[in-house]
Amino acid sequence: MYKMNRSLSKARTFAEAEKDKLFLKTDSLLERLNKACYLTAMAYGIDPLHPPKMHKHLVSMRKKEI
Repeated sequence: MYKMNRSLSKARTFAEAEKDKLFLKTDSLLERLNKACYLTAMAYGIDPLHPPKMHKHLVSMRKKEI
């Protein structure tokens, strides 16, 4: 199992946590989404500028006849 690196986090007061919450509200929605995508990519070890290609054999599309 993986262990969490506790040297990056610390115990904070509610007031400090509230400051962080207010800081995030000043960012635009696009900036927050970009940050979330970046953090997700880092969590899964993916390069955000060069994402892996999708496996074509896992997904198939067929034309629906009407």
